[in-house]
Amino acid sequence: MSNKAVANRYAVALFELAEEKGQTDVFERELELVQEVFETTPQLETVLAQPGLSADKKQALLRDAFQAHLSPAVMNTINLLMERGRYSEIVGLAGEYKQLNDDKKGIAEATVFSVKALSDSEKNQIAAVFAPKAGKRELRVVNVVDSALIGGLKVRVGDRVFDGSIQGQLKRLEKQLVAGQ
Repeated sequence: MSNKAVANRYAVALFELAEEKGQTDVFERELELVQEVFETTPQLETVLAQPGLSADKKQALLRDAFQAHLSPAVMNTINLLMERGRYSEIVGLAGEYKQLNDDKKGIAEATVFSVKALSDSEKNQIAAVFAPKAGKRELRVVNVVDSALIGGLKVRVGDRVFDGSIQGQLKRLEKQLVAGQ
């Protein structure tokens, strides 16, 4: 089973429990904290990968680090991953859980490619226009500057791409011209 599939399986189970308890946002914040610790402390994953360190000691390390900050359900999920030797899925669990919670709320991330950095006002306008097109209630806009676009914008929401860039228009025009010959 792929790493993403494993992380998703645990995230779905934890999300269902969170929904029953009415704590989906609380669990998300807790998992974001865990993810941040793992991403800012690469030594933690190195220690957890040590074959000479027993599973009990690895669990104790994480319990000491997180127990005061996490609900029992989130801590138990992390312990379960550790028991099964899947410590490397903890960060993936956080990402998959966030995706599930965002989907439930009708929120998606939009990557907007533009020639120049966009202002917050421009990002808000783009989110307002493209959220209904993507079938979402809200979009979180992440701006990527790409000078190859020449002008205009390219917006990616999930697997959908809305290409209003000059580069995209030129490519479409080229295809039409080649097909017409």
